[in-house]
Formats: sequence, C-alpha cells, structure tokens
Amino acid sequence: MNKIGACEWALPIEGPAACKLAADVGLDGIQLDIGPWERGFTKSRKYVRDMYLEFAHRYGIEFPSMAVRTGDYYSLVDEPGSVEHEIVRRGILAAVEASEYMDIPLIMVPTFEKSYIQTEHHFRIVVDVLREACKAAAGSGITIAAENTLSVAQTLRMVEEVDSVNFALYFDFQNYYLANDDCTPCVLEELYPYVVEVHVKDGRNKELSGALLGTGDADFFASLEVLKRRGYDGWLVSENYYDMPPLCTVHDDPIELLRKDIAVLRTALST
Repeated sequence: MNKIGACEWALPIEGPAACKLAADVGLDGIQLDIGPWERGFTKSRKYVRDMYLEFAHRYGIEFPSMAVRTGDYYSLVDEPGSVEHEIVRRGILAAVEASEYMDIPLIMVPTFEKSYIQTEHHFRIVVDVLREACKAAAGSGITIAAENTLSVAQTLRMVEEVDSVNFALYFDFQNYYLANDDCTPCVLEELYPYVVEVHVKDGRNKELSGALLGTGDADFFASLEVLKRRGYDGWLVSENYYDMPPLCTVHDDPIELLRKDIAVLRTALST
C-alpha cells in the first residue's frame, strides 16, 4: 500500500515540528533535506537528528528519504576539487552519514539549477560522484537515487555507468514537462523499472508546483495510472509549494491546500 509524504521544504513549517503538522493532516512521512552548507548541513548535528527522531516517534511519522538540495545553489558539475563541487560532494557524504544515524533508507541527489547536466563532461563528473556515494552508502543498505530531466537514453546510460546495486532513480511528476515538454507518463513507462520513489506536484502554464494535484497541465492522473498499473507500492511525496505563489493564492490557508492534495491522492489511489 502506498504511503503519502511531503517534502519538508514544501510545507508551511519546517524543522521537527513539521512532524506534528504532518500527523495532523494525515501524512505518513516527510522527506527531509540535509540542510544548507552555510549552516553546516543541519542534519549533520546529533542534537538536531535526535530532535527529529523524537518528534517523528511522538507523532508516528516516517522519514522515507533525505534530499541533498545543495546542488541547486552550488555546482556539482564544476571540476572536482573546485570549491563548489566539493561543497556539494561533502553534502552528499554528510547525507549518507546522517541517513545511517536516522535509519533513512534513501538519499535523493538532484541535479538541477547550478548542477544541471549540460555536457558529456558534466555527465561524467556526476556519474563519478554518484558511484562514490553508492559505495559510501552500501554498507548501511542505503540507496542513492538520482533526480534529473535527462533523456531516457541518457538516464539509462547513467544507470549502466554508475553500475551499483544501490543506485536508483527518483521520478518527478512535473519536471520532465517543465524542462523538455516531455510526455511525463511516457517517460515514466520507460524508466519505471529503476524508479524507487516519486515526487507528485502540478502546475499551470509551466509554473513550478503551482496547482493542486490534477488541476494543472502536467498529466498528473495519467502518470498516477502508470504507477498503479505497474504495481508501484512506494512513497508518493508531494512537492507542491502550499505557502508560495501562485498556489497560495488559491486559498488563504496553505494547510487546507495540503489537505486537498492528500485527499486527491488517497481517492485516486483507491479507485
């Protein structure tokens, strides 16, 4: 049976108290982030980890995965040894250590914004880092999942070249359409054997995370049908930005917007 979560950075409150919000609205879990480099990768600190674990236990919330969004702000595709590359690389390794401590089974490594893969050289740099991350995480049973909008052929090549049993793909319901005008359900069909976890979100007129699920132009229901037909029983993690425009203009309470998306997901999964 699928579990439903949300990204910590998409909720109207972050930190351990987000566990109470998640429980109040009926979520099963929260996808965490390692935290900003400028603050020492927050989840690297034992006190912070223990606080999250305490609140998760108190409110019955799981942490299905941890993201390393450091690459949005610093370039993983810079030359190895450069300042920005090493910041992102350290963030990934910090996430491995934090996830082991917190018993989080999956680490998402996105390559967007400053870490967008544009050349063959970029591709090779990212493959090497992902391979290193898989090796570092293997002893703890942690899976490293890449999130990107490469072509199907390039993505399958990445899977082949990383060549690790604990490597997988993180799939997003809107990003392929936003980046390439791709048919999201079509891409999902081809990549499905390697997909380990999913972000759900929607939007209109190519606005990121800007519409309630199923009300935008990202083929939400068709993509969900692919997962249902293929027997996907993993997590569905909302990355809609409930307290940010344009979505926050739909209702003055972002928590009610979150409740609406959860209801849409639960209904769609049960029919």
